[in-house]
Amino acid sequence: MSWLEQARELAAQGQVGSAIDLLERAVAMGEEDAELCKEIARMCLGINEVRAFANWCHEAIRINPADGEPYLMMARELVAKRRWVEAAETLEHALRCAVLPQSMLVEANELLARVEIEVSHLQQHRPGFSNL
Repeated sequence: MSWLEQARELAAQGQVGSAIDLLERAVAMGEEDAELCKEIARMCLGINEVRAFANWCHEAIRINPADGEPYLMMARELVAKRRWVEAAETLEHALRCAVLPQSMLVEANELLARVEIEVSHLQQHRPGFSNL
């Protein structure tokens, strides 16, 4: 059974902390895999460890800069927090990546359209609000 399968099994049993520890050990042992990092990020977000979530997304990007999914993952969180300008920048990075499945590409474009509307609204109603 792979590291990822073992961790997902632990998480399904409610042992998310143990699942994260397992994947972190795998990475520490030299298993530099963007998929492991993205899974750790997802698990961290699931237990509201937002800083760890962002760190693991950045690690996934370092390992595979062509993968747009970690950017999209971060953008979703930024949108949820209404951090529109950062979300727009992150989505633009996602859309420039070589690897972004069609469904994620559609989602990224839809999110970017929403974010651009929100930024435009802020610009109209808050004098001095900086442009993208």
